Parts: sequence; structure tokens; C-alpha cells
Amino acid sequence: MKQSNKRYFGLFVKLFTNPAMYLMAKDAGLDFVFFDNEHQVFSKSKLHDLMLFGNNINLPTFVRVCELSKREIAQMLDSGATGIMVPMIETKEQAEKLVEYSKYAPIGKRGYSSGAHTNYGPSGNHQQNMDEKNQTVVTIAQIETKLGVENAEKILSVPGIDACILGPVDLSISLGNVGNVMHPNELAAIDKVVAVCKSLNIPYGIIGSNEILEHYKEDINYLVSYNDASILKDGFKQAVTKYTEIVKK
Repeated sequence: MKQSNKRYFGLFVKLFTNPAMYLMAKDAGLDFVFFDNEHQVFSKSKLHDLMLFGNNINLPTFVRVCELSKREIAQMLDSGATGIMVPMIETKEQAEKLVEYSKYAPIGKRGYSSGAHTNYGPSGNHQQNMDEKNQTVVTIAQIETKLGVENAEKILSVPGIDACILGPVDLSISLGNVGNVMHPNELAAIDKVVAVCKSLNIPYGIIGSNEILEHYKEDINYLVSYNDASILKDGFKQAVTKYTEIVKK
């Protein structure tokens, strides 16, 4: 899930907590589901159950936590998250803390306990499990501010940072072009981060509209433009449109 020569299609999740969503997402061909636990509120026990289910049908889960916190990061990873993302990473020091909390020694200082992330398997095998998780867990720095862009090379050069995902809306606010994610200033800022990712062979993604994904279609790795709430709203609108067509015939 962290190869810079591959494309990964994701669904941003804001509402649904039914495991059937994983089955439908997998059947549709999605590569991962991405829970937004910054702006939404999902219970940790529910996420534990969902991520455990997802891992057992080979559909991984990414989680955006609300802050750079050892507690938030450790609990999500121990509950089975494959990808962990912290919003508004702006400095090298913050990136180092993110690695410290999300990676086991010798890369980081993550505390060890078996559980959902080891699929409740046999006890022991600590070193094997630690090595495997250091290889498979995707530690993601989200860059979405002017300062984060300015420090992109320092942030993404930190050993253990596996990927970068840009947040174009918050970046537009930081740059003074609120909501205009296709503004030349915004695209120039994103271009700078993308150039750093390429130079370091780090995959990058964008959580945003199809328009901006289209702009970076040549080499973007993580595509996240659809979320469950918008899909549901669009479905409702399509239903009403179709009903209207039927009764007018």
C-alpha cells in the first residue's frame, strides 16, 4: 500500500459503520476505506470491529486521527489500521513524533501488544510481528498548510514517513484562496510537494474533487474523491430524478 509506482482507489468514510460497506467496497474494486476521525466521530470499539473485519477480507483501512497524539495513533494501529494519517503536519519535529508513535523499534518507539492488528493470533512472535508491521503500516503525513508546504522536504525526508496526502481545501484557506483549490497559488504549492515526493520516491495522494485528481492524474498514487455521504446524497437525487421521469411519461 505504499509503492510509488501503483495507484490506490479509496473511499472516504464519514457516516457508515456497517461491515456490509466493506463487502460492497471490495466488490466494487476499491483498494481501501479511509475513516475520517478528525471531523467525524466514530467510536473506537466500532472501528476496531470494522478494521478487523476488513483485514480478514483483505480490504485495508486507513484512519485520519484528530491530532498528533500517541494515544490516538497507538489505539488505531493496535485496532488494525493499515494506514495512519495525522492532519496539518507542518514541521520535521512533528513528522518525527508521528514516526515515533506509529513505528516499532528501531524505526520508532511504538509500544507492543498483540491484538486486532495481529489478528488475535498465537502469543509470542513479537519480533516477527514488529518487523511485519513496520513494513506494512503506512505512516502518512498530511500536508495542508502554507508552512507544511514550505517544510515539505524536511517533513518527508524523516525516515519512517511512508506517504504524503494533501488536503487542498485547508491548503486553500492557509493560502488565502478559500475553497479555490484550482487557484494558481494552490497548484504551485501542491506541485512543490509533489516534486519532493518524486525526488524521495514517496507516494502521494489528494483528498479532494475529481477535478484536482484529474489535474494530477499522471502520477498520483492515492485517489480519494468519493465519500459515503456524497454517494448517498447523489443516490437520493438520482432516485427522485428517475421517479419524476416516470410520472411524466
